[in-house]
Amino acid sequence: MSPRPTIGDLRQRVTIEAPVDAPDDIGGFVRTYATLAQVWALVERRGAGEQFIEQRLEQSARFAVTIRWRVDVTSQMRIIFRGRKLSIESVEDLDGRRRFLLCMCEEIS
Repeated sequence: MSPRPTIGDLRQRVTIEAPVDAPDDIGGFVRTYATLAQVWALVERRGAGEQFIEQRLEQSARFAVTIRWRVDVTSQMRIIFRGRKLSIESVEDLDGRRRFLLCMCEEIS
């Protein structure tokens, strides 16, 4: 990716989902996700790895997702890309001019 993406670089369709806590039958809450928006994005794989989590080997993949600037995207949300669920780990203004938003994500297995 070039340091300054252009609108034409955003060629992949992604869905941004926001968490919603819905009440369950026993007085608690269940975390679900609701669609916030469908936007055009530039999705780039940034690496993969393996790590031990709870005494088992887990594979992970990292992605950089660039979208047009939105004020409502946070690190509590997730992105759906071609059926893959990507947890947003960080959100930053890519060029400081509120033109693009860079979301660093990790695939949820």
